[in-house]
Amino acid sequence: MLEKCCPKFGYTYWWITGGDIVRFLVIDRGGTIQLEPSEAKSLFLKARDWVSDMMNRGKIELSYALAGQMASVMVYNVESHEELDDLLQEYPLSNYSVFEIYPLSDVLHSFETASQTLGMARPMAA
Repeated sequence: MLEKCCPKFGYTYWWITGGDIVRFLVIDRGGTIQLEPSEAKSLFLKARDWVSDMMNRGKIELSYALAGQMASVMVYNVESHEELDDLLQEYPLSNYSVFEIYPLSDVLHSFETASQTLGMARPMAA
């Protein structure tokens, strides 16, 4: 079943319900709050351990730092947008992060759907 979500943060997306895993690309652009070095070190170590735990549990499929930036990219495997929201709120750096969130779909499925749709389309008059 396809359902729609309209969070208070101004973005809309669709997701599949019924026990399927949904993947979201989450980009953490970092924040503008300056932290003391000792506090930053502690938070980064907590974040490292948290991400490692989420990867071991299969909730994060992949995680990369963006070279030369205080930013990261992660793919989350969740059952709902609520679960994603819960995980993002648990993330140790969440109070200092600006997230961009994109739902992901299988590219081969998308190509197949596009080819079927284009096969049914009629030429448009100019």
